[in-house]
Amino acid sequence: MKFLILLATLSLAVAAPQPRKVFHENFEDFVHLIETTVGDEIEHLLYHYLEFEEFLATVNYLSEANFKKLMYEMEELPEFKAVVDYLEGHNIDMTYYIDGLNNMLEYGPDFEDDKRRSLRHGVSGRDFSAYTRDLVNLLPKDQLNELYNQKVAEDEDFKAAMEGLQSDEWKEIYAALWESEGFLAQITTLGENGLDVSLVMEELVAVFGQN
Repeated sequence: MKFLILLATLSLAVAAPQPRKVFHENFEDFVHLIETTVGDEIEHLLYHYLEFEEFLATVNYLSEANFKKLMYEMEELPEFKAVVDYLEGHNIDMTYYIDGLNNMLEYGPDFEDDKRRSLRHGVSGRDFSAYTRDLVNLLPKDQLNELYNQKVAEDEDFKAAMEGLQSDEWKEIYAALWESEGFLAQITTLGENGLDVSLVMEELVAVFGQN
């Protein structure tokens, strides 16, 4: 399951004032909700897809030097740096997520021992894109949306970050990234290796119950 999401064990005391959460701590609350409600189902789904060569080809690509090189090159694009600067200006620390991805790729789990466990799910395809769609369909959307609304109501920093992601300034910065020839070339390379970035973005939105 660690291949899919970062497991968090966070708690809030209500008797006394607490320090404000940074954004990634709020994110981990959503991850924890997913883990505790449908974690086993997602894990079974993953093991099902591990039977498919198309899926494994993308998983293997994500651990290759070529993928890591592409990610480093992406981080150097001016348009990507503008995205990072904007997000960090709204207390969304991209370093946390980039480091998490790098750690996952470097220290990812060994699937082989459990690869033949019993399977309980039907699947919509055989590749990474189908897996992403099936994973999103498993998410507890109502509960995630309820948590999202609660955080918007109770956490000013989280609310400000979410409002920042709906602003015209953000839309312009994000659009500029997708107009960058360098970025589009990298997206094409990822797509050729089975990674549909638009689907990954949909998955991220779904984690917050906003799809």
